[in-house]
Amino acid sequence: MGRWRTRRGHIFFLTQLIGPTGKVYAFEPDEVNYGYLLRNINEHSLLNVVPVKKALAGKTGDAVFSMEGSLGSGVADCLPHVEAYQLKTVQAVTIRDACEQLGEVPKYIKMDIEGAEVEAIEGSLEFIRKQKIHFVLESNHRANGEMTYKALDRLFAKIGYDVWSSDKFGQMFTWARPPAR
Repeated sequence: MGRWRTRRGHIFFLTQLIGPTGKVYAFEPDEVNYGYLLRNINEHSLLNVVPVKKALAGKTGDAVFSMEGSLGSGVADCLPHVEAYQLKTVQAVTIRDACEQLGEVPKYIKMDIEGAEVEAIEGSLEFIRKQKIHFVLESNHRANGEMTYKALDRLFAKIGYDVWSSDKFGQMFTWARPPAR
C-alpha cells in the first residue's frame, strides 16, 4: 500500500517479489498520479496490482487532499505547505477499514504518504498489533514538531513490534515487524 512511481519502480519490483499469486494494493487518491498508476499497471502487465483510489489515513471518511500531481501530494493537514487551488475532498480509509473492505490483511505494507504515516498507524494501532503486519515506511517528514520516524518508533514499540529507523539508504525509513513468538 502506498504511492508508486510512473516508471518501473517500487510497484514493479514488489509485484516481482510476491509472484503471480500475490497482490499489491496501491492506494492513490491524487487524480494525476492515479492515472500514472493505471498506465504503469497496463504498460508492464501488472496483473497482480489492485489500484485503490483512496487515501490511507488515520480515520475513514472524507479528507482534504492536496492534488499536486506529483510525489508530494498528500493529506493537507499533514503537509508543511499547500495551495488552496490544489485542495480536493477525497475518500480516506484506515488500514483496518481498508483490510475489511478488500477482504484480506496484507503481510507487508510499504507506505510513503508524505507525513500522514503517523496518523495512519495511530488510526489502526490495535488492529496492527493483532494482525502482525510487517512495515516499511518512508519516515523523513516533519509532523507535530518532530520527524515522523521518532513518533513511528514510539508507536510500534508501544504494541511490542521490533522497530528501527535508519537513513542508510539516503533518506529515513522505518521498519517494523511483529514480535517473534
